[in-house]
Amino acid sequence: MDLLDKKIICELDMNCRTPLSKIAKRLHVGRNVVDYRIRNMEKEGIIQKYICSLNLGLMGYKQYKICFKTKTSTNEDAFVKKVLGYKSVIYFLKCEGSFDYALTIAVKGISELDHFLSDLKTNFYDMIEDYLVSIVVYSRIFKVDRILLGKKHLHIKYEKHSSEEKPAELDHDDIKILHTLSENANMKITDMAKETGLTLDSVKYKMRKINNVVNAYRVLYDTNKVGFYHYVVLLRTRKAALSDEKKLLAWCGLKEKVLYYSKRIGHYDYAISVAISSLDELNNFISELRKEFGEMIDSYDTLIYSKVLKLNYVPF
Repeated sequence: MDLLDKKIICELDMNCRTPLSKIAKRLHVGRNVVDYRIRNMEKEGIIQKYICSLNLGLMGYKQYKICFKTKTSTNEDAFVKKVLGYKSVIYFLKCEGSFDYALTIAVKGISELDHFLSDLKTNFYDMIEDYLVSIVVYSRIFKVDRILLGKKHLHIKYEKHSSEEKPAELDHDDIKILHTLSENANMKITDMAKETGLTLDSVKYKMRKINNVVNAYRVLYDTNKVGFYHYVVLLRTRKAALSDEKKLLAWCGLKEKVLYYSKRIGHYDYAISVAISSLDELNNFISELRKEFGEMIDSYDTLIYSKVLKLNYVPF
């Protein structure tokens, strides 16, 4: 990848529905150049998918993070297939480190979470060694140009909360469009009309409506192929003063390697996602974190997200 490829990914990560002509104008290159570069990155597996990220809190959903530690088993493929079969699982990853799998599940009631866990434990009791569940309070996602282009800013791309507001009302056609966008978020409106069986005017109207529940239209890219590994530092704290939380958030905002930061309720209080290019860089990051927040941190664990198995923000 060269600098232009990285700039294109940054543009797509901000809004993958941006017309190529606008991206080309911003980057001072021809539209055909942008189109060629994108197609080439898709072919090489750098760009994996175009994603529609939803504010699920506004749709009546709560998000839970679950980490699984597993034993060596011949049932691993069956376990993965089983988890992938749940619509409520919106994010599923293979990990290395303290846990072997991590996922995010979006449900409207605690009974759905209980059914999911009971089902997995019943079917894979000989494989699941341990698991941890936490509630996502909020997440702050930073712009990827901090990582790929070395931009020094504190701007967040968007913020997600476990909202308790009145759920947004979506009809059957809204849901059809969301399902289409979940698989290809940069699909042209004319193609969406054909895919959903709606008129072009209806799709345009519905798109304006569903934008109220969309956090972002972004791109899923292979982190290894853009030059870094995706590590997550899970923090357990011994005190939880609001001033400490604000200080930690501000510190994360100043660190160019931080991709996102989330507050949780559960065994771990915070998760800091970082782009790391070497083990030395990871050790330096953790050393700085412990030096700055030694009185606050009780313990920590690290994960490396080695493979994205599923990412689809539509849990219905």
